[in-house]
Amino acid sequence: MLAVAMLFSATLSANAQFSKKENNRVPDRFHMGMRGGLSINASEGDAVLFPYGGFNMDFQIAPIPLFLETGLYYMNKGYQDYWDAEYDEHTDDHYIHMPILASYHINVAPNLFIQPFVGGVGGYLTETEEFEAAVRVGCGLNFGRLYLNVGYDIGVTSHDFYDRYYDGSRKNNTFFATIGFNWAGSR
Repeated sequence: MLAVAMLFSATLSANAQFSKKENNRVPDRFHMGMRGGLSINASEGDAVLFPYGGFNMDFQIAPIPLFLETGLYYMNKGYQDYWDAEYDEHTDDHYIHMPILASYHINVAPNLFIQPFVGGVGGYLTETEEFEAAVRVGCGLNFGRLYLNVGYDIGVTSHDFYDRYYDGSRKNNTFFATIGFNWAGSR
């Protein structure tokens, strides 16, 4: 979170310098697109790499380039059991979720925007049949219609966790990275 805050303050000063130039552009007021990438869930057990993707949209909510971002995504919150690693078994827990994020679009070059974001994520875990919530932080990069981002979900929902050697609870913390294409909004 500290790194995102530092990036945010550094890009604000860069934005102030670029705003004096004539080639500075304001972002489109609405974006919609598709995202795909990978996620790594770091809960109990060893982390496992899974596909991640969905649809995203954002729209400007203030006179400054502050946006409300949402969408519908699929993620796997599964894990590799510590004790069953020799059998190469992992548990899948499919997660359909919707983020509600605030993002600030900072213009650093023509058609290039840095977009730090923070907010909440909520959804349904299909295997455990439980609600899952997390705080999401990260940063995106928008170049024309191309979009890239990285982020981290900090789990706030505790889930019961049982195996042969452990009886307790766990929280899902997940790193993700995506690449995408905006079909509406090109900057």
